[in-house]
Amino acid sequence: MEKLEDIKNYYSITDYIRNKDIVNDQNSIALEYYGNKMTRKEYWENISKYRQYFNKIGVKQGEAIAICMANSPEYEFIFLSLLENGSIAATISKSFLNADIKRQTIERNCRTLILSIEFLPELLKHGTFLQFDHEKIDRIIFTTCSDYMSLNENMKHRVDYTDMINQLKEIDSLKSVEILLPGSIKETIDKSANIELPKRYVINDIATYSNTGGTTGAPKCAYHTHKAVVSLLMSHDRDIYKEFNMFKHSRSLLAIPISHITSQFYALLIRRTYGANIIYNPNVFDPKVLRDELINEKIDDVVLPFGLYYAITRFPFKEGELKINTPLCGGEPTPKMPVIDVDEKFLKAGSNRIIIGTGSTEFGSGIMASYGIENRTNESGYFFPFAKGFIIDPKTGEKITQEGKRGILYANAPWQMEGYLNDEKSTKMFYNLEENGITYGTNNDIVEIVGEHNGKTVYSMLGRTTDFVLKDKDKYYPGVEFKDNKIIPIDFQDGKFMFDMRDVLLNIEGIKEVQPIIVPINDKSKKGYPVVNITIMPGYNANDILKKSYNELFKSNFIPNGIIFRTRFERSLSSDKREVISLVDVRDGYYYFDGNNIYNVEFPQDKEPIKKIYEGEIKEVEPPAPKLVFSSRKSK
Repeated sequence: MEKLEDIKNYYSITDYIRNKDIVNDQNSIALEYYGNKMTRKEYWENISKYRQYFNKIGVKQGEAIAICMANSPEYEFIFLSLLENGSIAATISKSFLNADIKRQTIERNCRTLILSIEFLPELLKHGTFLQFDHEKIDRIIFTTCSDYMSLNENMKHRVDYTDMINQLKEIDSLKSVEILLPGSIKETIDKSANIELPKRYVINDIATYSNTGGTTGAPKCAYHTHKAVVSLLMSHDRDIYKEFNMFKHSRSLLAIPISHITSQFYALLIRRTYGANIIYNPNVFDPKVLRDELINEKIDDVVLPFGLYYAITRFPFKEGELKINTPLCGGEPTPKMPVIDVDEKFLKAGSNRIIIGTGSTEFGSGIMASYGIENRTNESGYFFPFAKGFIIDPKTGEKITQEGKRGILYANAPWQMEGYLNDEKSTKMFYNLEENGITYGTNNDIVEIVGEHNGKTVYSMLGRTTDFVLKDKDKYYPGVEFKDNKIIPIDFQDGKFMFDMRDVLLNIEGIKEVQPIIVPINDKSKKGYPVVNITIMPGYNANDILKKSYNELFKSNFIPNGIIFRTRFERSLSSDKREVISLVDVRDGYYYFDGNNIYNVEFPQDKEPIKKIYEGEIKEVEPPAPKLVFSSRKSK
């Protein structure tokens, strides 16, 4: 059995994975993509050739490369070859592509940018490249989801981007930037011989930059070393983490956006280390496509955002239809009633119960998970091997050990970030507690002790203090903050209604995701109006759901000022906490309550929303006239 100190025997993350995989049959399947299969031998040859490519174009050891690509095999080849090269993979979440491109290239000095061509229409629409400083970037490399498809599928998905590329080349800020077309890397490596490059000992160097979600303030750049990521992989070794239900050659479907830390470290690298067969399908974010994939492709293992689990279980499964060993949910705290509902439906269909991990970008995507726990109802679990932590009462500063009590989670793990890049103050704010020579960090996560599993304390994650809304007469305040590196004490019961209200709404059929948010008042304070952000599933009538929501909320102790409806799934709504949401770019309108009435506010396409944020300031604009859509008096 390996120990953490054995990390020094490996050169890099890629070297560790390669050594673990070398014992597997090199003619077995490493990945599948639209019917095209690749063996392990071919897979590792591609990693080597991609590294050759980056060496050839002058990408240096220690150089940061910004990447935002769709889920496809080429993402893996690029990601792992850059790590083996000793370069820094600066990944960008697709959800925040436009803002993060600026952060990575200008603020983090990424002189090479790698993007899926499929994202180009959105980038041009938002004018992302108009603000580029051409002296800050050398090249943009476009890739395409069509590469590595079977021939028939390739033809189906080919789109002509010629006009857009020409439009791109006319932008003044890109005149001196080299633009490489889709397929250029693949074409180059297909013609090259496989030359073994010398290994680079970079185990102590920076491996990745990852933007945080901003729940600890404005989005920041957390950076992890190779040693940290390999520690996470080691913690999931079969001999160390026996509850982890992963098998060699498992057909593992990645249905969580790849350019996100959860996907990279946890969903992808741990499965690659176990010798799984990674299945790619960029269309599985559509619940109907996902359902068909799970049933028809004999998937053993799948990683999803919780919202997608909830969506697909609303379509009836037949008994014995699923055979999934590890249905793993990526991240945010999840309300207990929908988790119970998903669990019951997965078990009835023949799968194992859903597994919910918890962590954060700062903690390398995972700190604890619910493997092997049967009686858990939300994002709960025990610490991974090598990780440790406890909860503290923010009022007294004392540790909480009693079951049923809530506190703030403090944790430490060998795979936690080194810090926030170029932000020493924020790093100290995060790592603000030291005990017995160990430094613990916190994201203000609220947890409760709920029991034991095999002698380990089981914690339930309820949400973050930044989700709370505290009422003071007619004013509402977002949750607690840091002051002098300490959390300002609050009574959690004051904000508990936010989570209760979320659970109430999620039990209404047709509602897929719910997030309580604050629409700020433009008085340069922290005050604001509570609003509910809801995603409804396709095929459901928004007005019917609105009326049900209205009636259920009146039974509770919390009435929001407004409801925003979204009708398409993009990502877990809870990830929107990175922005102070305030009807930004929402054109479907919103609803608000006034006594017994519901009013609808619709935005014409040429008008701005009521409040829009510009560089942190909220600009007031003329609100449209509200329209009465429902009166409870009339319905009686």
